[in-house]
Amino acid sequence: MKSLYFQIILSFLGALIISIVVTFFISTNIFEGQIEDNIHNQMENVTKDFIQLYKNNPDLDVEGYLNAMSSFSYDLILYRGENEVYNSKGAEWDLSDKVIENVLDGDVYVRDNVPPPRSHLGLPFQIEGERHAIFIKPDFNIFIDDLRRVMMILFSSVIVIGSLLFIATTRWITNPIKTLIHSAKQLSKGNFGIHIPTKRKDEVGQLTTTFNKMVHDLRQLDEMRQQFVSDVSHEIQSPLTSIQGFAKALKDDMADNPETRKEYINIIEKEARRLSSLSENLLKLTILESDAPVVNLTDYNLSEQLREVIMTLEPQWSQKEQTIDIDLDETTIHGDREMLEQVWINLMSNAIHYSSEHKTIHVQVTEDASSVKVIFKDQGIGMEEVELARIFERFYKADTSRTKAKNGSGLGLSIVKKIIDLHNGAIDVKSSPSNGSTFTISIPK
Repeated sequence: MKSLYFQIILSFLGALIISIVVTFFISTNIFEGQIEDNIHNQMENVTKDFIQLYKNNPDLDVEGYLNAMSSFSYDLILYRGENEVYNSKGAEWDLSDKVIENVLDGDVYVRDNVPPPRSHLGLPFQIEGERHAIFIKPDFNIFIDDLRRVMMILFSSVIVIGSLLFIATTRWITNPIKTLIHSAKQLSKGNFGIHIPTKRKDEVGQLTTTFNKMVHDLRQLDEMRQQFVSDVSHEIQSPLTSIQGFAKALKDDMADNPETRKEYINIIEKEARRLSSLSENLLKLTILESDAPVVNLTDYNLSEQLREVIMTLEPQWSQKEQTIDIDLDETTIHGDREMLEQVWINLMSNAIHYSSEHKTIHVQVTEDASSVKVIFKDQGIGMEEVELARIFERFYKADTSRTKAKNGSGLGLSIVKKIIDLHNGAIDVKSSPSNGSTFTISIPK
């Protein structure tokens, strides 16, 4: 395959020669019919050359190549499927949807019912099975300007000097691209330590900067993936070890009385539920973090939903003899009912879980012209400032040394944050040790 450097040089020289030939024909006033035939053939050849070049090199800088073609007196428009991906100089085209569709389907479009030599040509082609259509027409305003300039100097000087300068500048452009290609190959092998230094401010420099940012993002993603695997393995290993140990004890008849056996079985059942909960939360988080999570937005009574959540959790707060103080004005919210119910359950469960007996939990709903706010305030153990910065990370658990409770997978607040983000909302947390925590959720109307 010919190098991009060689292709650019040939393209430039070919376009330059074509421009000189076309200028010569115009300047000598060839009959309009002859000019039309000649221009039509040139357009067809140039377009076919581009199509062949594009087929042979799908990574071709299409925009740069077409800009070079359009700069030499052609207006071009390129379609990939039904989408317009290039239009030189923003030219006006009188192309109907039917014409475009016909060319995409394989027809050749020729329009001669315009003042010659302004015929239009449209050719179809396919790249990797995807339909393309390119339309081309001559632009003689540029021809006339070029003619006036070219007549002032010798054609030979233009070709020689211009070619030498173009060869030199093309090498300056293509060398960074070669470096990018080499770095991309290294990246494909899993080398995320690549960095390409650049001081250029042009498009090549922007491309290099974007590549460096992509490598940085991929490196972070790979680190997150490794951390995620490590966290999941750790969370799964703990209950599995417990289940294995107590199951072996039962198998070896180490439980010498019915009460001990019952206690071992209860522990196994508890750890199994913990594994099930972890699996369920991982599945929820995976769905929420997918490219297109399904969010079913409806208008519904938020206050009624919160009352139902509080009643659902009644066995938990009643067992600890806690008081639930509610201030729920009748409020309608626009959101996914099922997702938001998961949010309220998680936040309410945490408030109950981390508050000791006989404490009060406040639940309040307020609204203004732009948003609805739901506030959960407890009198629990609270959190340090360093813990607040990490509570929405997956598998993060605040310091449990201040509480006997060690349940939970560390995914609940990650799920809460993702659901609120999907509703374009915000979540604010205020907390301090021994003074409880306040979670304020704002959801736009």
